[in-house]
Parts: sequence; C-alpha cells; structure tokens
Amino acid sequence: MNRIEQQPNMQTRGQRILREVRAIALMVLMITVEALAVTLLYTPAGVVTGGVTGIGMLISYATGGVFPSWLFIVIANTPLLILAFRYLHIRFTIYSLLMTALFSVELAIFQNLHLLQPFDVSEPAWRVVSVFFGAVTMGFAGGVIVRLGGSTGGMDIVSLLLNRKYSISMGTISMALNVVIAIALGAVRAIGAHDFRSGVESGALSIIALFMTSISFNNIILGVNRTKTLFIISDKWDEIAPDVLNKMHRGVTYIPCRGAYTNREKTLVYILTRTIELGHIRRIVLEKDPKAIISIIDTREVIGKGFSAVN
Repeated sequence: MNRIEQQPNMQTRGQRILREVRAIALMVLMITVEALAVTLLYTPAGVVTGGVTGIGMLISYATGGVFPSWLFIVIANTPLLILAFRYLHIRFTIYSLLMTALFSVELAIFQNLHLLQPFDVSEPAWRVVSVFFGAVTMGFAGGVIVRLGGSTGGMDIVSLLLNRKYSISMGTISMALNVVIAIALGAVRAIGAHDFRSGVESGALSIIALFMTSISFNNIILGVNRTKTLFIISDKWDEIAPDVLNKMHRGVTYIPCRGAYTNREKTLVYILTRTIELGHIRRIVLEKDPKAIISIIDTREVIGKGFSAVN
C-alpha cells in the first residue's frame, strides 16, 4: 500500500527534476546567445547594451579594453547577488548566480577568440543592422531567462525588486536606468574621439537599441498570445456559459449584479481566455445574443491551470 501511495510522489519529483534540467539547459543556451550578441553585434558597432553589462562595456571602451567588461560584471554583481539572497527567492538567486558566472566566463572567452564578424560595421547601414539584430536578440534571450525563473544578474535584480514593490514593468524600469548609460557612452565617444557627431551617433544608436530590447523583452515576458478578461452582459447568460465551457474548455464565473437603469437583477459572465480564442468566444456570444455587451480587457498575467505556471 505504501509503495502505491509513494509512486505518484516519485513521479512528481522526477517531473520536477526534468523540468528544472530543461529550464537550466535553455537558460544556458540563452545566456550563450547573449554573450555572442554582445561580442559579435554590440562591441564591433561600438554601442552598449543595458544594465551592469552596459556599464562594463562603457568602462571597457573608455579604457581601451584595459579594464574588460566581464571583470566589471563579476565585481558589480557580487553585492547585487547578496541583495538577491536577502530579498528574492533562493531558486532565482542561485540561477542568477550561475547565469552571471557563465555569462562572464563566456564573454572573456569569446572576446579572446576573435570570432568572425557577421556584419561589416564600417558601413553605416550594416552597423545599424548589427545593432538592431543585437537588440532584438538580447531582449528575446533575456526575456526567456526571466520567464524560466532566472536572470543575468545586475539590473535584472534591481528591476525585479522595484517590480515587486511598485508593479512597474521590468522592461520599463530597465529602459529608464539604461538611457543614462547610453548618454554616458555618447559623452565618452565624443570626448575620446574629439568628435561630437561620433558621440551623438553612438549614444543615439544605443538608446534605439535599448528601446528595441525593452520591446522584445516585454513581449517575451508577457507572451505573444496574451490573456484577456471578458465581462459579458446578456439575458442569455445561461446559454452562453455552457457553450464556452464545452467548446472552448475555459472556466466561466457568474457574478450577480443589478442594472442601475432597469434596477433588474442580472448575471455577469466572467471569462479568462487567450487572444487566439477571443474570436471564437465572441462568435458564441453573439450567436446566442446579438444584443450582448462584451467588455474585453488586457490582463497582464494569469497564473494557474491553463495559463502561466509558476516555475
């Protein structure tokens, strides 16, 4: 009897381990993509990414590579990771520590390998392409890592702490902090090269890249197939709800309410669904009641069965 009861628990434990292994493997892949993007796309174009990595790149540019960016990343992340151990989830902090260490090691290796550059950044058009491609890549990879429960350390930790306290988008927080870094790069370029135009170009390209990274990052965090909240007001609520349950397999909640104008008792239908399912639900409602009122609201995130899972 004990063996039978323990078997599901063992299976659950095995599934959890497998899920964690997959998450770590994907995070390692994404952190490698980020390191390659910095080495092959950002550095040749002379622009910066955001956060601690961006500050490290800025210092590296200013010192002519004497103080490498990967060394600054290690130094700067140490107190931030201690802060994460104090205030954030232990799993997140351990993963952030692993990703930060791997990122620093890979940057050091890639910078010394003299890899083949994919774009000729001496041409202005190809420089822009390199920056844009790097920005989207960085945002995508960073978003995947955060969705899996990790981070690249640095400003990700600061953004998460501020996000928890003030519920501000992580991408928005990062963007605000990173604009300062981009402006500083412009100043360093202008002073170092004695060329104001060169500084403005580098700073402007960095700001554009940061903006694109923020968009890419936020889209990965929120998901392309967004969640929608539907409030449906209809006298045929008892016909609409069963169809949604049976055809769409989405949960439906009834909310008793009273119309202010008619002073009649009504039943409000509350549904959480995905963007791709929205058209089908709309058809179900309007086929049952063409006069129905449907309120559709963007929902930031839903955690639970059928939606996002907590990693």
